[in-house]
Amino acid sequence: MALSSAGIGSGLDVAGIVAKLVAAERAPSAQRLQTQESKVTSQISAMGTFRSALSSLQTAAEALKVGGDLSKLAATSSKPELFTASTAQGANPGSFNIEVVSLAQAHKVASGAFASGSSALGAGDVEIAVGDKSFTVSLGSSKNTLADLRDAINKSGDNPGVTATLINESGGTRLMLTSSQAGTESQITVNSSLLSFSENQAASDAHVRIDGFDVFSQSNTIDKAIDGVSINLLKAEAGTTATLNVDADKKAMTTAIEGFVKAYNSVVSTMDSITRYDAGSNTAQPLAGDAMVRGIGQTLQSIVGNVADSGGAFKMLSQIGIDLQTNGQLKIDNDKLSQALSDDRASVEKLFAGNDGYALRLADTVADMLGSQGQIKAKDDALQSQKTSISRDQERLDERMSRVEARYQAQFSALDTLMAQMTSTSNFLSQQLAGLAQMM
Repeated sequence: MALSSAGIGSGLDVAGIVAKLVAAERAPSAQRLQTQESKVTSQISAMGTFRSALSSLQTAAEALKVGGDLSKLAATSSKPELFTASTAQGANPGSFNIEVVSLAQAHKVASGAFASGSSALGAGDVEIAVGDKSFTVSLGSSKNTLADLRDAINKSGDNPGVTATLINESGGTRLMLTSSQAGTESQITVNSSLLSFSENQAASDAHVRIDGFDVFSQSNTIDKAIDGVSINLLKAEAGTTATLNVDADKKAMTTAIEGFVKAYNSVVSTMDSITRYDAGSNTAQPLAGDAMVRGIGQTLQSIVGNVADSGGAFKMLSQIGIDLQTNGQLKIDNDKLSQALSDDRASVEKLFAGNDGYALRLADTVADMLGSQGQIKAKDDALQSQKTSISRDQERLDERMSRVEARYQAQFSALDTLMAQMTSTSNFLSQQLAGLAQMM
């Protein structure tokens, strides 16, 4: 059977010629589409960075709204070695005199002394109660030592809150039972014929006096005596009075305002980085000249640069030490801000959180920008649509180039066949002419 392959008859590299012709025809369109795709991808990435910066600004602004960080209260103790305190929702400013009369203690009972932890107790039940909850541990004819009883108590799934420990003293080994909860409501009682217990440490409730009023607690954390305030007792010192102050958390306020300024400046610097054009190198960032980004920047600057009449003494950010710079960013005068918070915290809060406050307006404005009907979503959708369109153009280019390749292949195959035929005819004529020459 005869074999055929393009180029065999003519000696031409048909496959190589076709590949180069197709590549040359593809190159301009492919380069154009690749450039477009790279540009759109860079713009999508830049929009992601911009969206993230705006989201951080929204979060920082939300923290300054009503009920946010500017409303936080802090509890401080004049004698933190006696007690510390913290605040939660419901706390109100105030000052209280605290006397820690006694701390809450957990109940401890100890067994009589045995020769060692391996001393056998015999078979039987040991019923243990902690407050009004009880459980029973049973020892059999084997594994009934003091150590076995300890392990059975600690591993019992019914154990309501008691820990067993062996104490090795000079007179022998004792089993110590300790309640996991302090206070008189968690006293331990043991009923067993195998061993007896005596009290080692009495259960007691915590006792404090708050402005002269007695308060008792099962634990050393008192969280219901003062609205929204939790007091952690550390040391009892009867007769000594310390002061508990509940006041504005100036540190939290300062941190929140600094976070807001940092987030705003991040938006400004992000806008600059994604829209900058360098005339010297003739290079432009992905969103250079973008009207949407420029419009958002103007909107945000208009908010922070204008008056916010929220009913307080302060009407502008500059009055509390936050100035708008020529580069569009905000700068904090920490001393001036600290003074404003000390002099009139309520007015600072209103400046941000009031009905016309900066935090309220910025949070709501940015929320609209990032929302499902906002400018950011519309821009993202447009860029994604462009990317999809480019992908379709690339698919159409691939299809067209397949047809071009097939056409070139057919043309060169025909040429190859023709040249093979011409070569065959040439060879035949050469043979005939050679034969005639020999006959002459």
